Amino acid sequence: MISNLWINLPVKNLETSLRFFKEIGFVKKSATLNNKESFRMEVGKVIVMLFNETKFKEFIHYDLSNPKRGSEMLLSVEVESREEVDKIFENVNTAGGTEFAHPKEKEGWLYGAGFLDPDGHRWNLLFMDRDKISKSFK
Repeated sequence: MISNLWINLPVKNLETSLRFFKEIGFVKKSATLNNKESFRMEVGKVIVMLFNETKFKEFIHYDLSNPKRGSEMLLSVEVESREEVDKIFENVNTAGGTEFAHPKEKEGWLYGAGFLDPDGHRWNLLFMDRDKISKSFK
């Protein structure tokens, strides 16, 4: 039986990444800077491990892609309200991230925004209005 999902991401500078994720509100007390190679944080019920690039290469036995030039994935995080999307997103630029999709509503039930962290990984913030979802799919 599967007990957890771990997302492992390479980063150039762990301290910069830790500061960024703290400033936008992703890092709570569960984040630990294990050493100079990695830190762990829980985003909802998912564990995200950030590794310095050298350590990450040891795991993948491959070259790293450049997330600033293309995307392999989009990391989507569901939050509990539109206001929470706005609050997190408002901190992205000042924390060192870059917006790629300003907050907006889509299809009447989805509110979201997109940003790149300092290493170029793409993150998507979502609020899904459950009441409106059920009405729109009837």
